[in-house]
Amino acid sequence: MDENSIQILAVGAHPDDVEMFMGGTLLKMKAMGRKTAVCDLTRGEAGTYGTPETREAELREATRMLGLDARVTLDIPDGGVSSTEENRLKVIDVIRQLRPELVFSFADRPMRHPDHFHCGRLVRECCYLAGLRKIGTKFPAFRPAAFIGFPELIFDCPDFVIDITDFFEKRQEVIRCFDTQVTTPGEDDSETKTFIRSNRFWEIQESRAGMAGAFINVKHGEPFYSDRPPQIVDPLEAFTNRLR
Repeated sequence: MDENSIQILAVGAHPDDVEMFMGGTLLKMKAMGRKTAVCDLTRGEAGTYGTPETREAELREATRMLGLDARVTLDIPDGGVSSTEENRLKVIDVIRQLRPELVFSFADRPMRHPDHFHCGRLVRECCYLAGLRKIGTKFPAFRPAAFIGFPELIFDCPDFVIDITDFFEKRQEVIRCFDTQVTTPGEDDSETKTFIRSNRFWEIQESRAGMAGAFINVKHGEPFYSDRPPQIVDPLEAFTNRLR
């Protein structure tokens, strides 16, 4: 791997997507010395709360807390994410520029938000297309080793789970960087217009991490899906973990 290449690239449709669904994994990878990056397809300008300017400020603070090596925000319209030729070329260029070994985005599962569904499809396609030399962009052809999908809040049996127990509380702090989008502890949410900006959201986040962790006998986890199984070097270590 080139020393300037990114090892982990997470792609979300909006600022805050990757923080909410795999922020613990990004924190853990950074603690392990991995080079990490995020690409947001939109600026989140169609959100009920906040403005593009406030969301950009929130994004900068979350980026700092995650310790990312790079973050790219594209100009695809919020609410209009789709797999067009124009959008594919934009995502292909990001992949070719950063040259990540692994790319994470939304899994090929039913999604509440259509942008999330189309984001995952778009990124999955571009992971393959980025390796085709005859598709011309500003950077040379490159294909990541794997595409890995993450679900929204609700999920079924995942293909694998990453233990984020040691990073869960900081992950929650990172999500709170997006304070126009979520509630603060003890805030009155009786007049909220969105599920994300409610105290219930935090309860579901806690339950999601706890349920994912239960699959691998740890306190908190993040679930993922893969088209191919990961390599297991030592099945004894992989399957004999104990609840903390």
